[in-house]
Amino acid sequence: MKCSKSKYALYLHVPFCFSKCKYCHFFSVTARELNLLESYILGLKKEVEFYQPQKLNFETLYIGGGTPNSIPIPSLHYILDLIHTKLDLSDAIEKTIELNPDGISKELLKILKEFGVNRISLGVQSFVDEELKILGRKHTARKAEESIQTLLDAGFTNINLDLLFYFKGQTEKTFEFTLNKATEFPVTHISTYSMTYERGAKENLELNDEKFFIRLIKLRNRILKDHGYQMYEISNFAKKGYECIHNLKYWLRHYYIGLGPSASGFFELDGKAYRYRNPSNFERYFNGQKIIEKITPKEAFIEEIFLKIRTRYGVKLEKDFTAFARTYLGDLVSVKHNSLKLTNKGILVADAVTVKILELYESYKKRAQI
Repeated sequence: MKCSKSKYALYLHVPFCFSKCKYCHFFSVTARELNLLESYILGLKKEVEFYQPQKLNFETLYIGGGTPNSIPIPSLHYILDLIHTKLDLSDAIEKTIELNPDGISKELLKILKEFGVNRISLGVQSFVDEELKILGRKHTARKAEESIQTLLDAGFTNINLDLLFYFKGQTEKTFEFTLNKATEFPVTHISTYSMTYERGAKENLELNDEKFFIRLIKLRNRILKDHGYQMYEISNFAKKGYECIHNLKYWLRHYYIGLGPSASGFFELDGKAYRYRNPSNFERYFNGQKIIEKITPKEAFIEEIFLKIRTRYGVKLEKDFTAFARTYLGDLVSVKHNSLKLTNKGILVADAVTVKILELYESYKKRAQI
């Protein structure tokens, strides 16, 4: 799957949810605070109009949250119309929206079709009702199955299922059941995220059992491979030709614009790279505040390693160094066309391997200067 570095990605954060899941640390408020919706939309309009004169050409659109289908349909329609009218999405080859199984109606799907949304990411998380309760999800496993069928019946053929694993209360048996259930449907993409606790979440559901984590990873890799899904990034599996282009642009360090409170962006200005983050606060967002930082060459290199090594493409480095790293790291990495890639064994300890690659590279450069 190829994407163009000359074209931007566009992310839109919709910070509203039906309810707050126990593990969620992303910026969002519940539907009880929809009184903030007007302020959000006005702030979004100002932000969109700021980018409009820059005439950026967007290759992808990703609408996330929060839960985009938790806001009233007329409001969602207005937001979609706003960004399509003011920004150049004429070349967008992929338009994704995140949906929860609750709140999927024929009217909603009709509007999504109207604006050319061609990819759905459904937040299933588990097909075990007891686990959904542990996670604080409001839908049931049956509701998730019905929602998948509703999307298929409506003509959506590019569907991702988000699944969680490695959380308190889960077993190998239940994870195996969820994976097998997910593969019963003709979905094109499955994302599997291990539970991590971060500040802002209501409850810490993360486990501390490395051996169990590795067993779950091996189980996941085997089942999804057996059903024709290829791992193209540590957490993501796709049928051939259905990799998420938008997320690939993140991992390959392409430029992107983030709209909405807490959204971030990565852009180039006068040959220099910058990153920005919008405030996780409605009032400050409405007032147009942004935190902008210039990215140093060293920071850019570190990002390059940490992001690209996660993908099946690996990270391209000097030939002498890749050979040196391969000798040191053994069967944790492989080398092809001067690209350093994680092996199946390396994926199990990806963060540690990545840190070691950075340490080795620093040592390699010092030796080269002597």
